Amino acid sequence: MNKENTNPCPICRNQELQQLRRDLSECRKRNQSKDKKIQKLDKRVFILTLVAIGVGAVLGKETLDAIVGWLETTNGIRNGVDELIFPAPSTLALFAFAFVPARRRRRKS
Repeated sequence: MNKENTNPCPICRNQELQQLRRDLSECRKRNQSKDKKIQKLDKRVFILTLVAIGVGAVLGKETLDAIVGWLETTNGIRNGVDELIFPAPSTLALFAFAFVPARRRRRKS
């Protein structure tokens, strides 16, 4: 082993220490910004929950059940459309020919 590898010079050690401190500072800033975003989202969820409770109290259980049933129906339709198999783009031209009206040829007199 080299003596230089085990005991780096003070200048190199200070540079590495400063780099580590900068990295730590950046990490803390990113963490704080993420925490702020999480707090904003938590606040939104809380407000939306209160709104849903208020709407539920005003409209009543039957109306909410009807709305939930309607939403489930629309989600079922979306899932059904997602599961459809669509033809390849190259075959779409063949299907287009079925919808193109045929021209009648005139007979020569």
